[in-house]
Amino acid sequence: MISAAMDTVLTLNRLVENTEEATNDDFGPGLVAFLIVVALAIATFFLIRSMLTHINKVPPTFDPPAETNDEPPSADGSPES
Repeated sequence: MISAAMDTVLTLNRLVENTEEATNDDFGPGLVAFLIVVALAIATFFLIRSMLTHINKVPPTFDPPAETNDEPPSADGSPES
C-alpha cells in the first residue's frame, strides 16, 4: 500500500515538473485562447452575412397572390367563362 502511494506521489511530482516546463514557452495558453476567439469572431461574421442574404430572399408576406383577371371584358361587360 505504501509503495502504491509513493508511486502516485512521484508520478504527480513528475507531472507538475513537466507542466512548469511547458508553461514557459512563448506560445502560451493566452495566445491559443486569443486565436480561438478570433476564429469564432470570423465564423460569426460569415454566419451573420449568410443569414442576412437568406433573410432578404424571404418574401414580405406569405399570403397567396390575389387572382387577377388579365382578360379584357367582353363587349357586353360580362366576364367570359
